[in-house]
Amino acid sequence: MTKYVSNGRLACLALAGLALLPDNAAQAAEFYQTVTPGATSDIRAAELPPEPGFYAIGGLWGNRRDRLNDAHGDQTFPDTDEELLQGQLGGLYVYPDEFLGGRMASSLIFAYGKHDMTITDTLPVDLSSKHTGFFDAYSDLFFWSKSWYEGPPPAAPGQPRPTADFVPPMPVGFTLGLGLGLTIPIGSYDNTAVGNPGFNNWVISPNVAFTYRTKPIFLDATEFSGRVFYNHNFEREDATGDFTYRDGDYLSADFAVTERYNRFQFGLAGNIKWQIEDDTSSPAVAATDGQRHKSIRLGPIIAVDFPDQRTTVSLKYLTDVYSRNAFDGDYLQLSFIRKIW
Repeated sequence: MTKYVSNGRLACLALAGLALLPDNAAQAAEFYQTVTPGATSDIRAAELPPEPGFYAIGGLWGNRRDRLNDAHGDQTFPDTDEELLQGQLGGLYVYPDEFLGGRMASSLIFAYGKHDMTITDTLPVDLSSKHTGFFDAYSDLFFWSKSWYEGPPPAAPGQPRPTADFVPPMPVGFTLGLGLGLTIPIGSYDNTAVGNPGFNNWVISPNVAFTYRTKPIFLDATEFSGRVFYNHNFEREDATGDFTYRDGDYLSADFAVTERYNRFQFGLAGNIKWQIEDDTSSPAVAATDGQRHKSIRLGPIIAVDFPDQRTTVSLKYLTDVYSRNAFDGDYLQLSFIRKIW
């Protein structure tokens, strides 16, 4: 069911791989979770930075939504309005040793921002509120990545090093990623209000990712990436109305099809979120298909590598093209990753 009590869990996943090489490069990070997780990965979804160390991750997220759709895609209320603006900051640590032939990393990110929501003013109950504070945190407890590249991997001895004026070509081949995510309920929560920054329950999210990059077809390379999460919600205590309930489990799939040209990577990104269980112990659950959330978002993405600064910055815009029992609107994300040590 769409979670009217809070706009969507925030957090981060910053496991996009660093495609440019030792000492000089950092890859695009995707970290904002519109629900947990969701819209968090796109380009280079299964790849990790080629060298171990600590990477700062962060960015800004904003969205504007003015429609709440029912199970048929029809507008529920005429005056729905929601705005969210927040910043996120955290870290990604890539471990130095291999495990089962692959590489491992962990991440943690925090989010702070402002959330104004009005579901409707047409009912006698108060369904409007404004919040400023911390949102729920997100951690990739672990993310394992193994690549099968054509030729030596980017960090191998003898491979070209990037400079301010030279960006080495991206590696060609397939990468598989396996991870376990956790949403940590530290966000502020008021059981009498809507639009809470926190959801007051834990979520565990096993996930699988892939990245496949071809030899040049149109420009320098064509890339297909995706990451699928299975999200299990634990029971929420002290929920709105003082009842206890558990939101149904859901799948979230992030994907991107992009072209690489020099230091630029651009193309189409998207997210699909599909609730696969009814909520339980909630009076709002219907007898069939319990108001399950279903949504598809699409939009352009562009990422730019700055190898001399050991940084990558990406900008992504998404819009809802399909939504059932869900809000409908537009989303803008600016993110970065930078190697610290």
